[in-house]
Amino acid sequence: MGEGQTMANRKLKVSAMAENLIGSEIIKLAGEVNERMKRGEKIYNLTIGDFDPKIFPIPQELEQEIINAYKNNETNYPAANGIESLRKAAQHFVGSHNGLKYDTDEFLIAGGGRPLIYATYITLLDKGDKVIYPAQVGTIIITHI
Repeated sequence: MGEGQTMANRKLKVSAMAENLIGSEIIKLAGEVNERMKRGEKIYNLTIGDFDPKIFPIPQELEQEIINAYKNNETNYPAANGIESLRKAAQHFVGSHNGLKYDTDEFLIAGGGRPLIYATYITLLDKGDKVIYPAQVGTIIITHI
């Protein structure tokens, strides 16, 4: 620290990415939807997986499989490219129903859209590329990688 500088008045430097970081638009939208629901508006919230089980109940077979997975200690995040047995099943399905042949490693199965979008971006984009994407209805974001 320089002379006369204290921790309280020292400005910490962060990366350019951190300086320009914005919050998740879908989480912001979900918060707005939840507030409207609290005020009594009848809304089926489909924003970020917060499905009301009274409206959208889990099918009994799926519920039992969730319980079985929990009992088998299958509670961690899967590998980044998905569970191998599921990717093999997808490979078999695409091969037998569509006649297409792909290696298991060519399948990417994720528990949500963000890992898939990220994988697509890092596969197709290089530093300095410009990306245009919708953030919500009526909003377009242009960013540089």
